[in-house]
Amino acid sequence: MWYKKQLPDNLTKRELDRLKAYIGQANSDMNLVGQYENAIDILINHIVKKGDRIDLIASPLLYLIRHSIELALKENIRYLNKYSHLGLGKIQTHSIDNLFSEFERHYNKIANDLSFKVELESEYDKYTNDLKKLIHSLGTDWSSFRYTKSNSGTKVFDHTKILNIYEMKNQFDTSMVFLTHTVDAISEFTDYVDYLGYDPSVESISKGFVKYRFPISQKEWLIKNLNKSFKTSKIMIYI
Repeated sequence: MWYKKQLPDNLTKRELDRLKAYIGQANSDMNLVGQYENAIDILINHIVKKGDRIDLIASPLLYLIRHSIELALKENIRYLNKYSHLGLGKIQTHSIDNLFSEFERHYNKIANDLSFKVELESEYDKYTNDLKKLIHSLGTDWSSFRYTKSNSGTKVFDHTKILNIYEMKNQFDTSMVFLTHTVDAISEFTDYVDYLGYDPSVESISKGFVKYRFPISQKEWLIKNLNKSFKTSKIMIYI
């Protein structure tokens, strides 16, 4: 292969240091997701820059995409389970379509419980649409891109199968924005649940109003009704 090169034997100490992998510093699977994403970007950018055919690296590249989605979905499910309490028994799989279904099961439970399903619906649909398309393209068989044949011995992909890596890379980038920021998107709702664990008295003191963030359209109504029930006290300060 024309890409095969022997590593130079005159590397400087600094260059050699750059080739040391501090693999023990990855503390979660989401750390690994970032590295997989870097590898995908580096490989595709190199292919585009050099003008080579993607078939040179297609299967390992698509495996990296598939596995990064698997890791990201599992890590998200683990996080969501803190609030859904649905359990983690169904994440012991390599099937990314099953993992996405499990992700949605946890997400929908929390979204309904904390009343943000409608508020985040358009953004959720926008990002998950690309993720669904990508998962469909990557195939339902977990052997995809790892092997040419599945456990049953049948070929994973028909010989006529063609994938558009350009489209899939764009879908992957959108999907990773979603999968790496789900926690941030719902944090204003889950933060309240976290705080209740620290100070349960807030729930009774706040009369429940702090539990959910009201849309702008309801704020005027809320203020009006609060003013009916409570008097504003002015504290006089004497000097």
